[in-house]
Amino acid sequence: MKKLIFFFVFLSIPGCSIFQPEESIVIQPKLLKQTELPPIKSSIYKDNFEFFCEMLIDENGNVEQAKMLTNTGDTDWDSLAVQSLLNWKFTPATMNGSPVKLLIRRKVMVVFEQPKIISLAEIMFDNYEQADSVYKALLNGADFYELASIYSISPSRSSKGFLGNVNVNHYSDDISSVLKRLEEDNFTAPLRYGKYFVIFKCLRHNNL
Repeated sequence: MKKLIFFFVFLSIPGCSIFQPEESIVIQPKLLKQTELPPIKSSIYKDNFEFFCEMLIDENGNVEQAKMLTNTGDTDWDSLAVQSLLNWKFTPATMNGSPVKLLIRRKVMVVFEQPKIISLAEIMFDNYEQADSVYKALLNGADFYELASIYSISPSRSSKGFLGNVNVNHYSDDISSVLKRLEEDNFTAPLRYGKYFVIFKCLRHNNL
């Protein structure tokens, strides 16, 4: 069964939640990972569609607030879509190099695509030096799950890095392209994930 995959399109921003002097340099948030949108009912089903939304992105790249700016005609779907948006992950916006809170408005292009489901584990780091050190240990035969329990800063640390079945299409293109080529029981080199670095391990490919 085909599920939803989305494309994020930049829109001009008439206002934002921070003061921006003319000389300031503001870098927009970059989408890192999406979550599933709710199933589409037949009343609004199309091969593809789009909607406009507004999100307040905090200094850590989390969505603090979200709302729909367009009405799909299905109030239940719109409400559930907002709940999905609240779980999206971004790089934080920066102003003159420092993370800031920013209100963004975007157009989300929704198309239907076969999901790519992979069973994954991860080890997340807040600096490249430690990520590279753990990566070298893995190359020398160290146990992935033991290292995840010791070094990972992700909440998945409590389950030895296990993420479960993940639709890798929901990651940014640079990460998803690597994961789609990753063979079972292999792990990646450290990948940049916003201000963090992640080593992923493929446990199993699932054909849906």
